[in-house]
Amino acid sequence: MEKESYKLGFDDGEYFHVMEDVTIDENITDEVDSQDINLSSFKLNKELNPKIWKGEKLNPKVRLRLLDIADEFWDGLDISWVSPKDILLTGSISNYNWSKYSDIDLHILVDFNKVDEKVDFVKEFFDSKTKIWNDVHETLKIYGFNVEIYVQDIKEEHTSSGIYSVSKDKWLIKPNKDESSSIGLNKYSIKEKSSKYMNKIDSLFDEFEETSDMYEIEEISKKVKMLYDRIKALRKDGLGKDGEMSDGNIIFKVLRRSGYLEKLIDLKALTYDKIMSL
Repeated sequence: MEKESYKLGFDDGEYFHVMEDVTIDENITDEVDSQDINLSSFKLNKELNPKIWKGEKLNPKVRLRLLDIADEFWDGLDISWVSPKDILLTGSISNYNWSKYSDIDLHILVDFNKVDEKVDFVKEFFDSKTKIWNDVHETLKIYGFNVEIYVQDIKEEHTSSGIYSVSKDKWLIKPNKDESSSIGLNKYSIKEKSSKYMNKIDSLFDEFEETSDMYEIEEISKKVKMLYDRIKALRKDGLGKDGEMSDGNIIFKVLRRSGYLEKLIDLKALTYDKIMSL
């Protein structure tokens, strides 16, 4: 038996639950109880972040720095025959549900067809390049907020109640605080579903660590992929129907910020490597 302080939290501060001086038996896997999930900080602020915004306009210093970052990223791709259509700032930092851990979600809007007619290949290329850039520059911050670059196709649907054109220096979709809402009566459902997904991920991980049978590992791999696809679909459906504060999107954030989504992605890679190894 080992006594230690245990902390379970999100990477953006919108959920943070602390259990101090918990007695942990390393031979026992505790299930995640829905009551231990604290959603109290999923709330709206009275104003947009004052460091990023000056009134209803983007801070000029922030705007120029983001344009520099986007330009340097694009120049590094060496795709001279195509220029971005726009540079967008979106996500919670462009809305009233920002927190001190929010990211600067910088979207570079591009017509993928003008890059190459094989748009699936183009998307994979951009996703790979942005992942590398984001990993390399994980310490790059704008007034304490991490910068995350994403290359978005002009035909890609992007659901957000706050989108600002950094290039044109104007709102494309202006957030309306009166029309925004915090989590309402669905807190119980969100906690229950989040804890079920967490326990399922823990269970799959335990199954993987306890077996060397290739058939069982292949079955675990299938379950991992199905669960991962289900969680992504849950978020997509939620955003499409009820927006950023939908049950599906909040559950996705709970899993991501508590580290469970990363754990599932790691398990996906582990099972693949085990299956393909000789």
